[in-house]
Amino acid sequence: MLFGLPYYLILVIPLAGSLLVPLVGRFSEKLRDWTPAIFMGIAMVFCWSLIPEIGHPTQTTSWVWVAALGLEFSMLFDALSVIMGILASTLCFLIYVYSTEYIADDEDRNRFFFLMLAFGGGMLTLVLSNNLLIAFIGWEIMGFCSYGLIGFWNDKRNPPEEDPTGYEQTNPLLQFEKEGDYNSYAGTKAFIVTRIGDAFMLGGILLLFMFTGSFLFSEMSVAGDGNWWDLMANAGILIPALLLIFMGAIGKSGQAPLQVWLPEAMAGPTPVSALIHAATMVKAGVYITARFLVTIVGASGIGAHIAPPSTGFTAAQLIGFEAALTFFIIVAVIGGITAIMTATMGMVSNELKQILAFSTLSQLGYMILSLGVGGILQANHLHYDHAYLSGVLHVVSHGAFKALLFLASGGVIHVVHTKYISKMGGLRKHMRKTFIVMWIGVLALAGIPPFSGFWSKDSIIEYTYELAVHWTNPLGWVLFIFSILAAACTIFYSLRLMGITFYGPPQGESHDSHDTHDDESESHEEEEHHDDHHQTPHDPGPAMMVPLYILATFTLFAFLVFPFIQQIAIGDTHTWAEILTEMITMKFSPAGLPPFLITLGALAVGGIPGYIIYIRNADKPNTVIGEKGFSRKTYNFLKHRWYINEGYHWILRKFLNFAEMWRVRVDDKIIDGIDFKSADAAIAISTKVRWFDDNVVDGFAESISTQSVKASETSLAETQTGRINDYVSVVIFGIGILVLLALVSLGVI
Repeated sequence: MLFGLPYYLILVIPLAGSLLVPLVGRFSEKLRDWTPAIFMGIAMVFCWSLIPEIGHPTQTTSWVWVAALGLEFSMLFDALSVIMGILASTLCFLIYVYSTEYIADDEDRNRFFFLMLAFGGGMLTLVLSNNLLIAFIGWEIMGFCSYGLIGFWNDKRNPPEEDPTGYEQTNPLLQFEKEGDYNSYAGTKAFIVTRIGDAFMLGGILLLFMFTGSFLFSEMSVAGDGNWWDLMANAGILIPALLLIFMGAIGKSGQAPLQVWLPEAMAGPTPVSALIHAATMVKAGVYITARFLVTIVGASGIGAHIAPPSTGFTAAQLIGFEAALTFFIIVAVIGGITAIMTATMGMVSNELKQILAFSTLSQLGYMILSLGVGGILQANHLHYDHAYLSGVLHVVSHGAFKALLFLASGGVIHVVHTKYISKMGGLRKHMRKTFIVMWIGVLALAGIPPFSGFWSKDSIIEYTYELAVHWTNPLGWVLFIFSILAAACTIFYSLRLMGITFYGPPQGESHDSHDTHDDESESHEEEEHHDDHHQTPHDPGPAMMVPLYILATFTLFAFLVFPFIQQIAIGDTHTWAEILTEMITMKFSPAGLPPFLITLGALAVGGIPGYIIYIRNADKPNTVIGEKGFSRKTYNFLKHRWYINEGYHWILRKFLNFAEMWRVRVDDKIIDGIDFKSADAAIAISTKVRWFDDNVVDGFAESISTQSVKASETSLAETQTGRINDYVSVVIFGIGILVLLALVSLGVI
């Protein structure tokens, strides 16, 4: 690392720096606001300096408190860790710079910037740690910070802004009188749902440790006869352990069925949304899945246990988790389902940031799909590295254009004071710079060449197509169809977002009035600049726009950077020019042309109606969805998010009803009844015993003692005559008895 400094400073600087934020705030508020950017900027420079370290032995640091637990702290500098470290630190730095202006008027910036910097430090701890247990600590740091940041505005007392196109919420648990209550609910929901996955993940980590004897990735990746891989595979618990760990990834990355927390996470400030979606949190689940893909391939050597143990393996073996192929099938299926499911949800959402949240879920599904496809290809004796590379490239490209989209949307919300696109419209005339960078991000999201999303997402579709062609299992074609349909939905909701937000006439009075009680200005006063009370929408200031320019530039020219990433990620020895040429020509090769043409067809299927409805006819009322019929039912189904939230609430309600029924019918009537009857019986018995004790035992004893006393008193009273002759007679009688006894004893008598 630079200047020969200890490598662990990359982790210590942001985590320790977060503790200094409130202290700096006591001396200078402006310096406090820039402290996260300064500390993360230093960590970013150190992360970039790690590129020459890729492939070198892991760096180990002995800390007494770690050694006392029998653990070893070390940092891992392979291609995946370094790329993720560079991505996370760079995006965090840009988001922190953006935040200095966006959150400038908030009174609780100490808490905000403390959590933001700790958030970034947790991500770096995860991706750069060689020790799985310490990586899990970074994982949990992010969970804690996300809870605090999503519910950051928990003190807002105004009513929540109502969605003009939303459905009436009938669940009393989800009806909020104050916006602060909704924000608290969103943070709590994110915390609880992700904790479900984390609990499973911790169990998988401990189960893995039982057989590996180590938490180090570098040791787990070593192949050999009789190693932990063979032991766990032969014992039939290899896949359960991997699936438990993958459950953590499902929760953190919002994969089905635990994707329900991410849309509500938009309740937090926009920099928080960008941080969660682009740089940290959701990418953590993708990272841990990719890390275990690399670990599995390394530990299994030539893939002996990735493929089924024999060509004639049975369904029972597959269900019994005797082949790691099962794990990758599950990963790919979950990724494919998430990609298409959440993409359809984004097609009908009305909240600006929530549309981007659904797109994040869909793109995360693509990433998980690529990793699952890579494992399946490896199991079928096809190289996994390029499918794995496509997932890594999409992590990088998505991180850039999704940060761009979220920060740009924050600029829109910042000035129009509403989060619903149906209240916007006509903004391209007033926000020209934001309009341009937003288009760049949207085209990258949709996968339009030559923007970054095209090269990464199209390569995922390409290798999914390769799997479908070469794999005898028809599931390969199902995964390919999912990826194509998700691409069509993506371009549709992307054009819908741009059309409603920036084209057509302005909707309502949200652009020029601050009087409504349900707008963003009432909800988040810190999002306004109160110095001049702008009456018309406008582009944000330099601190917010400069990060957008940087991200937009990378999104435009990322294809020039991807060859370098390919050289780093999979050790490609070809030159930059050769790799770039192959990237382009691959689309027109016999193997790459069919999926490329199919993808273009999917883009046309989704893009043409999206353009016609929302951009070309932006000034006309949208009559595509009628008041009744199949289209309305489909719209309502998607608006309710496939009724998954309602399903969870139904299950929870049934559980609560069951608990109430158990309390009334079983606990109150039976269990408590038995208790009460037993107590009554015990009381009755004790009453009888007490009566017997009082009246019989005590009465008998008292009667005897009373009669004895009375008898003794009577007999003694009769002997006490008071006459001297009587007393002398008694004495003489006694002396006579004594004399008689003496004579008997002497034998005289």
